[in-house]
Amino acid sequence: MTTFITSRATSVFAVLIALTGLLIYDLGHSKPLNPYSAPAAIALGSDEAASGAFCALVPPKK
Repeated sequence: MTTFITSRATSVFAVLIALTGLLIYDLGHSKPLNPYSAPAAIALGSDEAASGAFCALVPPKK
């Protein structure tokens, strides 16, 4: 029974170390966020339209 607990603890420890390493790598290589250019976190009913292309948008008639 001790081998099962030890192996599970080792696996969990390895996963936590890997996730921590990935987080440190990502934070070190990404640009800081600009809160002034970020979209609203919750925009339900705010009449904000999405920017960019919309696949189902019908082109205007000429």
